[in-house]
Amino acid sequence: MSDATMNARTCARCKSAQPAAARYCHRCGHDHLDARPIEDRRRRLRDERAGAYVVRPKERVRSINPVTALLPLSNAAGVRAYEWAFAAGLVVPLVAVLAGWVPFALVAAALAVPAVFTLYLYDVNEWDDQPVPVVLGCIAVAGALGAVAIRLIDATLLDAADKVGLERLSSDSFDTRTVAVLGVVAPLVAVVLALAVPLVLASRPRFDDMIDGLTFGAVAGAAYAAGETLMMHRGVIDGLVGDGGPGRGDAALWLSIVANAAIVKPLVYSTALAIAAAGFSGIGPGYDGFGRRFATSLGVAASAMLAYGLGVAVTGEIGGAPGAALGLAWGVVVAGGLIVTLRTKLHLGVLEAALEAARGRPNRHEVRGEAHCGECDMFLAPLALFCSACGTSVRATSKRRQHDNVRANVGAPS
Repeated sequence: MSDATMNARTCARCKSAQPAAARYCHRCGHDHLDARPIEDRRRRLRDERAGAYVVRPKERVRSINPVTALLPLSNAAGVRAYEWAFAAGLVVPLVAVLAGWVPFALVAAALAVPAVFTLYLYDVNEWDDQPVPVVLGCIAVAGALGAVAIRLIDATLLDAADKVGLERLSSDSFDTRTVAVLGVVAPLVAVVLALAVPLVLASRPRFDDMIDGLTFGAVAGAAYAAGETLMMHRGVIDGLVGDGGPGRGDAALWLSIVANAAIVKPLVYSTALAIAAAGFSGIGPGYDGFGRRFATSLGVAASAMLAYGLGVAVTGEIGGAPGAALGLAWGVVVAGGLIVTLRTKLHLGVLEAALEAARGRPNRHEVRGEAHCGECDMFLAPLALFCSACGTSVRATSKRRQHDNVRANVGAPS
């Protein structure tokens, strides 16, 4: 690309030279069609680009799409495929409930979201030659922690008279102790334990990027939720529902329970922990660690987990299908708020990192040589962090595409 072409105009936000036909700044992501005074945009960075999401500019930042929040390396075709995968992860267990296969439905519901994450990480090849040990290790450890933790909580903090799992929906009295344990203690323990693996991995130079931290947190959260669900409902899965417990014939009750286990609970856990882990990773090279950004993100994650846990525990005391349905509805509200929060944090983090790079801070994702956008396949300008045509962040693409670009860059000037 010639100097004359690159110097056709200057970005109003970062002052970088721009290609003549650029819609977006290839360095900081600024939308050249946004005519608002730059001082106004600095006050609200999230409204930069008129709210067009950096991972997928066709979507607004404040939209409730868990796929482009939790699976940010997917291109347009991948997004559609994973949306179908999430839908299948909900529909299959619900159909199993209607067919009377409740134990199978619970197992399928608990494993649906972790399975989607595993396929996604293998597909985008996020960690080069280590996808299997990294992904499966994170899932196995987090899932085991979830199962062991809820089992110990059950054994040490709840006595035989307390109801745990599905059986408590048949109780006629409000049990304050059970609500406190399952609504407060269990969620806080989940935050601490499930974050252990993501924080250890995110502190390694190989995985210190914000999206790496986000992904580790999401995977660990979904796996922890799966382990917790399987352990809490082990009696039903084994076909050993005790006397007085909810019967398998109550379809309305089981549909709410399974829907919560299949989508809502794993989305709450994965999104909350993704927010916390992304705060630990921070923006730019290296990781921020236990600083102010992490403390804020951890506060958001813990508050959301407490809100979800308390809501489900309290509504569970109502008993039967109404209690399960109310718990499901409350979980949907919490999950929606978390998804919007995560999308906003990712959007701001990518824009802040790009602006710092435009001002001279190193960014290893800058394009050098000939490369193509993972979303629209247009050529990327030298040192690009965004596609100048569609505005998609170059970070929001699979490692396979990044490797293709690197191979094309062999011999390109640095």
